[in-house]
Amino acid sequence: MTPWRPTLIRSRIACAVGAALLAVAGPAGTAVTPAHAAAVPLTRYVDPFVGTDDSTAPDPVPGGAGGSTYPGAVVPFGGVQFSPDTPTASPSGYRWSDTSVESFSLTHFDGAGCPNNEDLPLLPVTGDLTASPGNAWTDYASGHRKAEESAAPGRYRTRLDRYATDVELTATTRTGMGRLTYPATDTARLLIGTGRSATGDRPGSIRIDGSHVTGSVTAGGFCFSSKTYQIWFDLRFDRAPTGFGTWSGAAVAPGSASASGTGTGGYLTFDTTGGRSVRFKVGLSYVSAEGARRNLDAENPGWDFDAVSRAADTAWNEVLGRVLVAGGRESELRKFYTALYHVFQSPNVSGDVDGAYRGFDGAVHHADHPVYQNYSGWDIYRSWAALVALLAPAEASDIARSMVLDGQQGGLLPKWSQQTDEEFVMNGDPGPIVVAGLYAFGARDFDTAAALALMEKSSAGGTSQGRQVRGRQPGYTRLGYIAGDPSDSLEYSASDFAVAQFARALGDQSSYRTHMTRAQWWRNTYGPDAGYVQPRDQAGVWSWPLDPASGSGFTEGNAAQYSWTVPHDYAGLIDAMGGRRTAVQRLDHHFGELNAGQSRPYYYIGNEPEHGVPWAYNFARHPAGAADAVRRVAAESFGTGPGGLPGNDDLGATSAWYVWAALGMYPVTPGADTLALHGPLFPAALIRRPGGDIAISAAGTGRYVQGLSVDRTPTTHSYLRYPDLAHGAALEYTMGEAPGARWGTGADDVPPSFQDGAPALPAPPPERGPDLALGAPATGSAPCPGGGAADRAFDGALGSGAGWCSAEPDPWLRADLGAVRTVSSFVVAHAGLGGESTGRNTAAFRIDTSADGVEWTPAVSATGSRASRTEHAVPPRPARYVRLTVDVTANAPAGGGPEPARIQELEVYGDGPDPR
Repeated sequence: MTPWRPTLIRSRIACAVGAALLAVAGPAGTAVTPAHAAAVPLTRYVDPFVGTDDSTAPDPVPGGAGGSTYPGAVVPFGGVQFSPDTPTASPSGYRWSDTSVESFSLTHFDGAGCPNNEDLPLLPVTGDLTASPGNAWTDYASGHRKAEESAAPGRYRTRLDRYATDVELTATTRTGMGRLTYPATDTARLLIGTGRSATGDRPGSIRIDGSHVTGSVTAGGFCFSSKTYQIWFDLRFDRAPTGFGTWSGAAVAPGSASASGTGTGGYLTFDTTGGRSVRFKVGLSYVSAEGARRNLDAENPGWDFDAVSRAADTAWNEVLGRVLVAGGRESELRKFYTALYHVFQSPNVSGDVDGAYRGFDGAVHHADHPVYQNYSGWDIYRSWAALVALLAPAEASDIARSMVLDGQQGGLLPKWSQQTDEEFVMNGDPGPIVVAGLYAFGARDFDTAAALALMEKSSAGGTSQGRQVRGRQPGYTRLGYIAGDPSDSLEYSASDFAVAQFARALGDQSSYRTHMTRAQWWRNTYGPDAGYVQPRDQAGVWSWPLDPASGSGFTEGNAAQYSWTVPHDYAGLIDAMGGRRTAVQRLDHHFGELNAGQSRPYYYIGNEPEHGVPWAYNFARHPAGAADAVRRVAAESFGTGPGGLPGNDDLGATSAWYVWAALGMYPVTPGADTLALHGPLFPAALIRRPGGDIAISAAGTGRYVQGLSVDRTPTTHSYLRYPDLAHGAALEYTMGEAPGARWGTGADDVPPSFQDGAPALPAPPPERGPDLALGAPATGSAPCPGGGAADRAFDGALGSGAGWCSAEPDPWLRADLGAVRTVSSFVVAHAGLGGESTGRNTAAFRIDTSADGVEWTPAVSATGSRASRTEHAVPPRPARYVRLTVDVTANAPAGGGPEPARIQELEVYGDGPDPR
């Protein structure tokens, strides 16, 4: 028998993937192999309108109601994003539900949360200029109809009804191109706005020389920053104009060939009575006017619009073809490839074709590799960086090189930057996590020593463009946390963890130890009484009571959400919560809503801090929970319509989550090389990589992993490390309708937690047997109006729909265990664990036991308690009945009457197996 070899296994799966995909994507009867996978026309599955309108998240982050994507023409990592701008579309530039178009501009961000870009707006019009576009640009806006609008990767089209003019756009990396079809008229014009952008009117310049227009615009101002930079442009037409002019403010100057200053621009007029088509092309440069000219000459020397559009389509098919998925429905393919399309839109090439680029020091430099800019650091470090490194290691290495250059020229690795401006948006220190994540997943061709030096400089209080990224470092190192702001403290710890892993990979043990010690300071943000990450003051006093849904002290989230943002030590977090049983209960409650916004104590897929939370189930030895959560989010929160993204795409971050989800894995620990597994959404997938392909297959039906083989070697681990995949691998899943009993459920099967540098850790919670009271018959005092019956305290669930509530003067709760059992401990989950204020936690209560329901023996007497979860060990005793009685007078707020008794769960543990 010929032995199975990994390469043969991968080849077999690869052929199956190619054939399956071809059945829906390729010409009938054509064979497809991995060698020409890029030829599969995957762009047909991309819908650039996905994410261009609002989702359904309540109370989203500012600017985060929808994906904030744009539908216009762009190539992978393109420096030009040629797209329409509509009236109510801030921050993205375009909103699907708008019915008019104000301009077509050359720069856009994919899903940022603040007004941005829309630089060099262009607008074809007909007729006289009755008002100056310098102060009345929107007067020229035109309605358009969805039936006349279309978009595909690298191409956009619409019709401006007011002017009976068709507009088609395409792009190369550094240029845009338009084809305009006017009506037959002698007043066909193109308006060129050099003083207008999404962030305000700024100085610009324009010079018209026949069919050649040059100039510059002042851009920037992202997220209300005062920083700006220049963009030079070179704009050419395929025919001579019959007229031209400029404007400045309210004044229009027909025949004027130049203008400069704020509120300026110009126009060209064409006679289309003898030929209705006018083509134009424009090159951009962040270096110089000459750079714009060279970029245009090099990338689009001719006038073949369709050829440029086809080249863009080919470029996108090559990138999309790095991942082939097969076996899903049409809608699932559309969701997947649209997400992958968004992943590769950012960052953006910012250097010129000759290698010239403008650095973070404002000077012009030269590089022998593409230079990128625009980093949404806080967003992209969680999943985007690892995905781009895995799928595009060469490009990812150049991105890392570019970030290091930014740091060498500006002071530190970029945090949230727009072109050459560090904008300091969001919190923490994400640059080191992005670079460490790129490295962890295979992007290695950059100056790693320089990168580590920049990381250490940041954690020592260094500055970027004159300002500290870690402005709160002194307090952080003095206290071991950031007073009043646990979310920022956790971000610092996450960055320290990534620096530690990067330093260890480079052999710097001293830096590793220093930063791992700080990474463990997450424990200083976890309130043991509340059971949540919560604010504390300079003296170490925890804020009280804590509302888990409150955003006080948190950036774009709340205590319930940020309590799960400790991905480098989920083992420690789970222990702090009381063990994996409680952790699973809390996760089940947390996923009661999937896109809850900022002010509800549930999961919020529409913003990045919680993106990795579904895989916390893996660490609790319950991977079926991750399978459920991921598939629910993928099915319910992502769609194929304009509202198909649950929140800001944030330069590909949200879309990257979906790509990982579909592939059955997720980089759960930013800065490390860990991939938590949950099983793929498609029966087959092929990841094409230079170092070896990763072939994924899933046999059987259902969402739960029953077993996994990696290169024909079975494993029960619910995770992989990047080295397992670096040289190619074949992952063969067996799926089933019910949770698997053995896969991922053993103590050694969970993904790694990183606890080096931690103080002496407390003993982990005991591994108890079954909850003897789970599902037991229950009685109790009258429930609160509207619900809260006694049996809810024994259903194993947390949350507003669970738990017992009674407003009686002497509330009590009793469970019948069904037989006399040996009882040795109790766990009480109080109101706080159900997402309520910790002020409602039960302060005084008593637990008694009885063998016959008549004679009762005291077991527990608690007073002065405020914890959300209490544990009570007692000497073993025989009991069939357990009764809990609450002293509601101890819960009375100052000056008010008694609060109702609220118990989320009463758990009973003992010796021996459960007989039921």
